[in-house]
Amino acid sequence: MRLKHYYSRVIKELLNYKEYKQRCAVIKIELDELIEANRGVNYEGVNTKSSKGFRSTTETAVINREESELKEELRSKECMIAKIEKALEGLDTIEKFIVEKKYMTGRIEKDVNIYTHPKFEWGRNKYYDFKDQAIEKIARILGYAKK
Repeated sequence: MRLKHYYSRVIKELLNYKEYKQRCAVIKIELDELIEANRGVNYEGVNTKSSKGFRSTTETAVINREESELKEELRSKECMIAKIEKALEGLDTIEKFIVEKKYMTGRIEKDVNIYTHPKFEWGRNKYYDFKDQAIEKIARILGYAKK
């Protein structure tokens, strides 16, 4: 079977899902650290000049946090996480089972370990049909393919 143009893109996103979630958690810690670094020091009376008037160093740190590259990376990864989760909601039970077992751990599981799994009762040939249908459905939900 010739792989469709969207197939590897969908697989990549599914494999990265777990990593994206963890990266978002780390980014949130890093962003919080930007603020924490300015706590505990009295900045009263210490201001910096901006186009909108005077701002304290703490206010500047908050603004820098919001405008940082980390914040943009966080937005991007959280958006992809949400899209993947919505796509998974669009699968039926068996398709979701296959995708979660096959890709969602961050590593590609061997097909044989899924189609011989006690919870999968359809066999090898049907497994490949379900898997391909699931990937195609995810691709359509994510906007990578059209029906």
